[in-house]
Amino acid sequence: MTEPKTRAEARATQTPNRWVPSPEVRLWMYGILVALAALAVAYGIVTVEQGGLWLSLGAALLGVGNLIAARNVPRD
Repeated sequence: MTEPKTRAEARATQTPNRWVPSPEVRLWMYGILVALAALAVAYGIVTVEQGGLWLSLGAALLGVGNLIAARNVPRD
């Protein structure tokens, strides 16, 4: 892996916690959470408001923001 060129790239490659091994996995996990939340709303398990709250909790646990997840994954 090459050295990051900017501070933003350096931060993007850091792992926020020990359970999430890389930014790519973090993005993948967040995508799965979004799909699960959509299914839960569609099947009436949770309301739209509750789905948004669960997504916010998932984002907080993964160390990502709602739109920041996709932006901070380094692209080759």
